[in-house]
Amino acid sequence: MMFGSELPVKTHAVFEVAEKDMLGRIGKLHTKSGVIETPCLFPVVHPSSQSVTPREMWEMGFRAVMTNAYLTRKALGPETDKSIHELLNFPGVVATDSGAYQILTYGEIEVTQAEIIEFQERIDSDIAVILDIPTGLTSNRRYAESTVTETIKRADQAIGTIKKSDTLWVGPIQGGTHPDLVARSAEAMANRPFPILALGSPTQVMEQYKYHQLLRMILTCKENIPPCRPLHLFGGGHPSMLALAVSSGCDLFDSASYAIYARKNRYLTTSGTVRLEDLEYLPCSCSVCRRTSPKDLADSPADERTRRLSIHNLNACLEEIQSIKQSIAEGRLWELVMQRVRAHPRLFESIHGLSEHLILFERHSPISKKKGMLFFDHLDLNRPEIFRFRHRIAMEYSPPGKARILLMLPRPLTKPFNSDSRMKKLMEHLSGSEVFHLCFYMVPFGLVPAELCDVYPVAQTESSNPPDPVTAQDSANAISSYLRNCRYGHVVLQASNEPWVRKVTSAVKNACLRTRQRLAISHCGTDSWSPEALEGLHSILDRIKKRGRDA
Repeated sequence: MMFGSELPVKTHAVFEVAEKDMLGRIGKLHTKSGVIETPCLFPVVHPSSQSVTPREMWEMGFRAVMTNAYLTRKALGPETDKSIHELLNFPGVVATDSGAYQILTYGEIEVTQAEIIEFQERIDSDIAVILDIPTGLTSNRRYAESTVTETIKRADQAIGTIKKSDTLWVGPIQGGTHPDLVARSAEAMANRPFPILALGSPTQVMEQYKYHQLLRMILTCKENIPPCRPLHLFGGGHPSMLALAVSSGCDLFDSASYAIYARKNRYLTTSGTVRLEDLEYLPCSCSVCRRTSPKDLADSPADERTRRLSIHNLNACLEEIQSIKQSIAEGRLWELVMQRVRAHPRLFESIHGLSEHLILFERHSPISKKKGMLFFDHLDLNRPEIFRFRHRIAMEYSPPGKARILLMLPRPLTKPFNSDSRMKKLMEHLSGSEVFHLCFYMVPFGLVPAELCDVYPVAQTESSNPPDPVTAQDSANAISSYLRNCRYGHVVLQASNEPWVRKVTSAVKNACLRTRQRLAISHCGTDSWSPEALEGLHSILDRIKKRGRDA
């Protein structure tokens, strides 16, 4: 079902993307109170009780906050004439939640959707949420399905209730840990004119460290919504998981964890949550940490300690958001994610789920980047850039038409490859003969045709040497696949005695045997580009040339 632009819900574009990497985006979200840059974290503030005031958050660098419209209505009454900006004394963007979290916690609340929508319009919220029914963490499929059905029903009711067109309304996506229900809910919300979409029910999933399921929920959602809509992750805001969530396509976050953890004497870091009593040093240079010690902080009065810990925790979250943005701008988001997921084994488990959505990541990743790619181990084989290059070689590449002899060498020693002096001498030796096709075998791409050696990310990749056994075998398998798909009359391999090259040699032998391609191997010790090694290679090439002329 599609809804027309005559409805009061704002349907024109309010979100523009400036930079992207993986599924992460640096974007601009236009609201009536100003433009906020994404990824953006909304600290959740209580309408009347705050350890850190919204004005202080603004001075720290936060340009948006979120509060609870249901609690605000209870505190001020439904007929208040105060705007939410006046109440909070916050000059930036204010988002309001409808009270759905209270439904998840207590089962019901004493307000109707029409009343909470009218109240959010009355207090002039910049971003507002309809009153959905959260799925939560439940294995009861019948109940989960009922929350999806009811949320979609309420979305349709909300569209008929909303009067003001200058508020950005959020369409919640439910379904919990049931992928098909998340997909159904996401598709339904995407077909309704909500300028912002939000994935609900992740809080309980994160509390139980079910990050693999969280990643599946997010990616299922992303597969079923248009990229022009920003995606909000309700309740997500711990610095250790922000990079993973952004890389999977989340643009907006809200969290009260900074205060909740502070009240429990917990100190937030990108590596996890630390008990204050376990700290000998404060590994941070924020306004709190550089002026005190763990002991002095622990000995301070409870209210003061909570406030100071809250300030640190907010700074930790904001610093991580800034780090993520810088990583996106540099094209290094993958590297940051791989650092962060090592904070906890359950967080690390989520990486294995990326391979199930490689096509989605590749589709949204840029073709080239400002900086080169760093390859460390076999986990990096799931990078979108590697998947894209290998897929295109396998599905779209054909060798030059007259090529009959494949010459396989390791990557040259100098970048760009064509500027390497030894490479130039080899090309001079091959000049005038179109039957030779030069390719380089290298980690992690497999076999790279020389004419593509400057295409991103081949020459722009730095990889660890020697490669780990899994990466070595995977690269050798990619080479074998190439030889089975692109057949030559003759294959010449320049092979050293490096362990990973021995895997390549074995793969080439087996592929040539299966496809009946003749194989000549030039053994060159440890340096494939030494003068002696190249002289031996030239001798083999000359014999093949002569044999071809004699034939």
